[in-house]
Parts: sequence; structure tokens; C-alpha cells
Amino acid sequence: MIYGLYLSAQGAAIQSLRQDVIANNLANASTNTFKRDMVRAQAHNPFDFKQSAASMFPAHGGLKNLPGGVTPLDVATDFSPATFTATKQPLDLALAERGFFQVTDGKQTWLTRNGQFTINEKQQLVTRDHGLKVLNTTGTPFGGLDQSVPLEIMPDGTVMQAGDNFGKLAVVEPVAYPQLQKTGNNLYTTQGRVLPAKVVDVKSGYLEASGVKPMVEMVELIESERALESNVNMIKYQDDSLGKLLASLPPK
Repeated sequence: MIYGLYLSAQGAAIQSLRQDVIANNLANASTNTFKRDMVRAQAHNPFDFKQSAASMFPAHGGLKNLPGGVTPLDVATDFSPATFTATKQPLDLALAERGFFQVTDGKQTWLTRNGQFTINEKQQLVTRDHGLKVLNTTGTPFGGLDQSVPLEIMPDGTVMQAGDNFGKLAVVEPVAYPQLQKTGNNLYTTQGRVLPAKVVDVKSGYLEASGVKPMVEMVELIESERALESNVNMIKYQDDSLGKLLASLPPK
């Protein structure tokens, strides 16, 4: 009976986490370049199967070490490219292939697919939302740009202004995508190396939309709510059954 309670608690825990992730996805359904997250689960073999014989399982170790059932493995991000929205603004950039722009505050460097850029008062190419400096392929920020002169971004990432070549945008890929960590504001960090993207296709005048499909997320949210409710009801049912069993025992 206790074993069943633990298994139901496992199911309720993973569905609760799943709902949190789905809710965050839905909250960012209109956030440019947002990438949806997914809860990945791992199944555990029953204790008897692991022992190759019927036996009692340990009464300690927590839900993650409990034999049988399903527990969260991690929260993974779907980096699939999303659709593009035309803005006709030359400093709105979208990456048609895999990869990220590199931006920095002078101390730390981040990766981002958010190509909403502008030229600041210091004549630097920066992100429009937080003023982070955009890096070129030499690892340095773009400088010497004139706010009053139109900027032209070529498909290969070359930045041109009034016929002058200011270098290429740094478009990179991590060696291992699972090492990317979200830090908010569509920025990512990684503990691993980054390499130049194999294919660079920068589309000027476009922005990448959110990778969230609201209808898909709503269906998954409903499924998760029903699964959570089922697990909670099973916990109540088993708890009531256990209480009745204990009450039926003769007093000592």
C-alpha cells in the first residue's frame, strides 16, 4: 500500500513540474525567439526486476531512488527554428539556420537569437532591449557606426554602412546544445566551447517568432492537469484504504 502511495506521489510531482514549464511556455507565446521547454522523464525498473527475485524494497532514498515509477530527468529546450515576422527594419535580424549571435556587457558574453539591434550614442551596435554590445567574428564589439546613416546587413552577416565594411556578425553554435542554460531575456550561457556556425543565413528586416504553439501547449496542459488529478485521487484513495485497514485491526 505504501509503495502505491510513493508511485502516485511520483506521478503528481512530475505533472506539477510539467504544468509549471507549460505555464512558462504559454506566458512567452508572444516573446520573440523564445524557445519552449519540455520536461523529460525517466522510468525506473521495479525493485523485483532489479533484484531478479521477489523482495522488499528499501524504505529510504526519496522518490528519485524509489524503484518503479517515473521521475523528472531534466527540463530540456527545443531549439528548432520558428517562423519569421517581417518588420522591414534593417536592424531587425533573424537567423534562418541554427546558431546564435554573441553579445556582451564587457564582462560576460551571452548567446542569443534575438536580433533586435540598434546603434547607441557611442556608435556601437547593441541589443535594443538591454544595450548589450554585439560582437563580430574577431570577438570585439562593432564600433564607429553612424546613427544617421542606414546600416546594411548581408546574408553572410557582413555589416556595411556607406560602402564601408565593418566586419561580420559572430554567429556561433555550442559544441553541445544541452550545455546551454537560459539566463532570462532570451540569453544563454554555456560551460562548453562555441564554434562558428556551419551555415550563416542572416535575414535583415525579419524577427524570429516564439517557438511556442499555444494550442499544443494548451492540450498538453489539459493532459497534465488530468494526470495530476488522477494521481492525487489515487493518493487519497490509498490513504483512505490504509486508514480503514488500520482501524479494523483489533486493539492491543
